Amino acid sequence: MQGKKSLAMFAKSLKKREARVAFSFISPVLVLYTIFFWVPLILIVMVSFTKWDMFKPMKFVGLANYYKLFSDPYFLKAFLISSVYALSSVGLLIFFGLAFAVLFNRPGLIPFLGRMLFFMSAILPLISAGAIWVWITGPESYSGLNSLMSFLGMGRGKWLAGSNTALLCVIGFAVWHGTGFNTLIYTAGLRGIPSVYIDAARIDGASGFHIIRYIIIPLLTPITLFLVVTNLIAGFNAFTPIWFLTKGGPGTATRILPTYIYQFGFNRFRFGFASASAIVLIGIVLIFTYIRLRKL
Repeated sequence: MQGKKSLAMFAKSLKKREARVAFSFISPVLVLYTIFFWVPLILIVMVSFTKWDMFKPMKFVGLANYYKLFSDPYFLKAFLISSVYALSSVGLLIFFGLAFAVLFNRPGLIPFLGRMLFFMSAILPLISAGAIWVWITGPESYSGLNSLMSFLGMGRGKWLAGSNTALLCVIGFAVWHGTGFNTLIYTAGLRGIPSVYIDAARIDGASGFHIIRYIIIPLLTPITLFLVVTNLIAGFNAFTPIWFLTKGGPGTATRILPTYIYQFGFNRFRFGFASASAIVLIGIVLIFTYIRLRKL
């Protein structure tokens, strides 16, 4: 009896020692996470209830920034453009990611080269990929699209500089840059589908379309949900590609919520109003994050 009690005490002390060691290893990360995440988040929440331009003392204004925000037509337009950008890019990313994964999910050199070619765009840094896209869709006569248009005897387009085409161009960039990642995830999912399902469907006379429609797509539903939510979060958080390609222009044609926040904060120095906008954006992202965690 005494031996069992001693053994239990030893196990308890060992667990405490292991917990202390584990905490000592993760404590530097926790400190950094607190400094660079929780402290700024708390400050943003505090500043969102004030009027502050960095040069004068903060003035508490309560919910005034939020009232102004939801009555500002430019904020509502930025939210609409963000929604169009995120939803359009997600739909196209899911479609092309699945299509290319099915197309290249076979042995051989050509499918391997196809997978590698499409994934190369995903591993490019955003700025490098953006520079390539500016060359393709720029308004200059020597840009890729305008050179092709001239070769075909058609007129030159403004593309990134056109108010009617700029949003389409940045959506195209998001799809071009992100298709490789989605293709890779879908390819991993296809490799996990037992081949007996597809073989049985072929024996029963199912066509390739019916195999994709009734076997592959249903079995890939968890992966599709993961990609939809992940891409939606990335779409609403997009700042670097939009700012590099158009800076939210021309006019407000591509001004999504992150660029709206940046312009009010660092161009107009309305940090209280910009912080309130950031809190709304954080709320949107948290909703999608909650959905993703619920479905994992």
